[in-house]
Amino acid sequence: MKKLKEMLNKLDGKSYGGYKEIRGRYDFLDYTLEILRVQGDSFASPSLFSVEIKLLKYGYSKDYYDNPSKKVAFEDYILRKTNKLISKLGKKSGSGKSGQLNILSPKQEILKRSAVEIIDDTLIIKFYGGLPANGRRIASRGAIEMIFNEMPKISKELKIPRVNLDKLQQHIKTNLKSDSIRRAIKKENLIVFIENNSKLARTSSIDDRVLKDGIPFNSPTSLEVTLHIDNDDTVTGMGISKGITVITGGGFHGKSTLLTAIEKGVYNHISGDGREGVITDRDTVKIRAEDGRWIDGLDISNFINNLPHKKDTHNFTTANASGSTSQAANIMEALELGATTLLIDEDTTATNFMVRDRKIQELIPHKKEPITPFIERIESMKDKDISVIIVVGGLGDYFSMADRIIMLDEYNLLDVTEKAKIISDKFENSNVRGVTEKFNIPFRKLDPQKTNKIFISDRCKIKTRGLDELLVDKENIDIRHLEQYVEELNGIFSVLISFNNKF
Repeated sequence: MKKLKEMLNKLDGKSYGGYKEIRGRYDFLDYTLEILRVQGDSFASPSLFSVEIKLLKYGYSKDYYDNPSKKVAFEDYILRKTNKLISKLGKKSGSGKSGQLNILSPKQEILKRSAVEIIDDTLIIKFYGGLPANGRRIASRGAIEMIFNEMPKISKELKIPRVNLDKLQQHIKTNLKSDSIRRAIKKENLIVFIENNSKLARTSSIDDRVLKDGIPFNSPTSLEVTLHIDNDDTVTGMGISKGITVITGGGFHGKSTLLTAIEKGVYNHISGDGREGVITDRDTVKIRAEDGRWIDGLDISNFINNLPHKKDTHNFTTANASGSTSQAANIMEALELGATTLLIDEDTTATNFMVRDRKIQELIPHKKEPITPFIERIESMKDKDISVIIVVGGLGDYFSMADRIIMLDEYNLLDVTEKAKIISDKFENSNVRGVTEKFNIPFRKLDPQKTNKIFISDRCKIKTRGLDELLVDKENIDIRHLEQYVEELNGIFSVLISFNNKF
């Protein structure tokens, strides 16, 4: 600690690059500070720091983090508390980002992240700080203020007297319950469970917090299940089994709200979010059309064949995919990575990919149409143990394919399977022809040498610009349509769960 202050005083007024000398570990009174990375100048990405705390020394019992579920919840809680503190700390004092502190700002989901980690009994908190400068010269006085007066408040705020242990325990219990339900739905062969009285509606499309006056969820009696979870507890709500589920209803009656809750159910949620009891199998992926996306060496022949000029769809590449081709690619890539349930909203699909009506079939014969619509492949996908949950407002042809049909009427759920099947039987489903070919899931192999070079190399920089763009080294990847991507990657801080860690 004393050595660091002496070094900073000697560097005062020198060229900004001199800050690199302070990289290293420093023991303070009740924590260890490590300066992991030093920025190149005051306008560059800020420097990376970590504070290490011995939990047992601080009085925390191992009971708070003695299993993976507790540990993730504890880390998540500490991040939220630290984020609130850091947002009040750090004063701009000079040029560029001088004196500013920041850490990942968590959303409603409880996630494993690298911003806060427990390794053995040590709590490690990583955050950014702008080392102060006057122009491009070191401002030691500002650096000493930031490191010796502002940063110590982080460790001080985490001492037992300043931590609401009841809230911490509640946070942990919420995560434990969600994980317990997650295990229970596996035993019961369910892909989705939504606990009664959950609140699914959000404040707005840009505010993911619960809508306070939203209508509580209640399961239709025919789909209601009671699950036995840990500590001899039970939860009751709607269970969706494997197979094909259709969600329908009038416009603005809550179809997309329900589907969004299901797609975000691959994550656990914080207490008070309203979706704590919405649990979706983690091998579930939201699918949509994505015009203009890049496709490279992918087999989309289950859906696209007989293209003009005999272009190969078993090894398909394009820099500008159409809506139908992109949707086919998104499905095949998800299945290739281990997805077992697909979520689809009619509103974000390519219409010609979903179904071809009888009039179009009369005008354009099948031999002239490269697309095999999704409706003609859905049953062969089911034979491969692939489940589908699909929201429809105008595609009633899917009624005949469904195992269950749920209707939303002013946000209330009704099981209308029997009624919809009777209606479906009244009309010949001439839009669907029999397809006998089996559905194949090909698997490409990652080249481990290339993968290691890209992702493990020390030179590889991975970051995001909001929730829209992922930057891997110098390549920009458009991620706007990854609708289950919930949290911005802030430097090295965030972890995106993908298909039960199969990626």
